[in-house]
Amino acid sequence: MKTILIIVILITTHSLVVADVKTGTREVLLDNAAVQMVRLIYPAGSESGMHTHEHPYRAAYVVQGGKLELVPADSRQPTQVLEVADGEASFLPGATHNVRNIGATEIIIIETEIK
Repeated sequence: MKTILIIVILITTHSLVVADVKTGTREVLLDNAAVQMVRLIYPAGSESGMHTHEHPYRAAYVVQGGKLELVPADSRQPTQVLEVADGEASFLPGATHNVRNIGATEIIIIETEIK
């Protein structure tokens, strides 16, 4: 009985810790044969969760900037910390990573994946 109680406590505690992770929002604005455009909103302290950009290239436009941490899926690659500014635009290769807002302000990005 004690073993079952300990297992239940461990599972419950783990669930509470996982529930504390805030995720950003992703809204599809356009999706056709050529591109997929999304609005990404990351409140302070939130993250995207590990995900893969399956298409070879994407363009990103920063509507509202802040401080981001990009954590690659491959732990041999370094984590990057970026200060992105309002109005900044970039052209990026596809990647697998987690995006974290480690700043104090909400970050809004319009991202277009080129299919």
